[in-house]
Amino acid sequence: MRKALVAFLLLIVVLLAASCGEEASQPVVDTRVDDVTSVEEVTTTNIPIEEIAIDFDAIPLKIGFVKQDHHSAVFVAALRNEMMHAAYPVYLIPLGENFYALVKDNRQIAEIEFIQSQGAINVPNNMQAGLFEMGFGGVVPFASSIDQGNPITILSPLHQRGDMLVVEAGNDAVYDWDSFVNWVNTSEEPVVVGYKSPKAVALIIFQSALRESGIPFAMSGGDIGGAMVVLYNAQGQPNLNPALQEGLVDAYVSNNPACAMAEHSGIGKCIAELSMLPPGDFENHPCCAIAATEEVIVAKPNEVAAALELFVYATEFINENPEEAAAAASEWIGTPLEVELVSMSTSLYDMHVTADWIRNMNIILDHMRGLNVFSGLLLMGADGATEIEMITNFDLLPEEYR
Repeated sequence: MRKALVAFLLLIVVLLAASCGEEASQPVVDTRVDDVTSVEEVTTTNIPIEEIAIDFDAIPLKIGFVKQDHHSAVFVAALRNEMMHAAYPVYLIPLGENFYALVKDNRQIAEIEFIQSQGAINVPNNMQAGLFEMGFGGVVPFASSIDQGNPITILSPLHQRGDMLVVEAGNDAVYDWDSFVNWVNTSEEPVVVGYKSPKAVALIIFQSALRESGIPFAMSGGDIGGAMVVLYNAQGQPNLNPALQEGLVDAYVSNNPACAMAEHSGIGKCIAELSMLPPGDFENHPCCAIAATEEVIVAKPNEVAAALELFVYATEFINENPEEAAAAASEWIGTPLEVELVSMSTSLYDMHVTADWIRNMNIILDHMRGLNVFSGLLLMGADGATEIEMITNFDLLPEEYR
């Protein structure tokens, strides 16, 4: 029904153009990409969007994301498509609802459907269940899923940093990590710290920092004897600020924009970026990545490669136009613009596979292993290069990004 409506509207546009003495553009028959080209090789001058031939039988590609600004490449590509059309050779054309024509070099490559996932922890499971074929999600959930033998792989870095430690706004005794440690050590009761999910990178970093600082901790609901910090599963990021406001937790660790929203609402205050916590291993830590099922990598390599190139350009847009990118995130997520400006400034958006990214991923995997997260493929560990090869496949990224 949706495609029929779009076809009807396109026919009207063509007839109107013909009535004005203009020649209607001819449809492009071959909408497939011939090969995976380098971003630097592209010299296309884009024609007007209305002249792009829409293929109503284009190959579909379902892409999942989470409604948080770490995934702003999705929001920029979808909501700033005209600006991207003016600047880049790969962009989207809205088709209605959550559907978009993916266009490269003035040819439609695929039809993308963006599908929201309820939390990054669910992205790998949703991919395995067939809800979508590519997914924006956390490196920890992806690694955990691959450890269990799920047929997915990380295609690209996406985002680094952006995770914070937040305490109640009126807690004047705590203003940085050292004062937080002192607060924990002098508290008569265990300090309750919330987290959004057991497979969040913020939790892995925080647990490692507690260990390094000699602070015993335990998970709520179990034996908490001797614990100075009790970790409370808030069952999702949306529950963290209400839990802090209602006194269910004394503090929490999570990614932005929840933390910036806590400050904006007067509920909490951010006292430390988790990337700067002990033992000092987590500066510029990978947080989110783009992954795909092994099936779609084999079945639709050209479409997946074009989508990755789209997000490369969207990431470039974020870094070159931070205020416009924040406005797109604000519009999509529903957070105030001033919150997104603060939130996104704590993040590093980069899809390059660098030596630093690989080293930092290996550090995260080592800490996950030390915290007994793994029980399968990654349990025993391997040398750094081999372990990264177990969880990644960068072949479809533009060459200069690999």
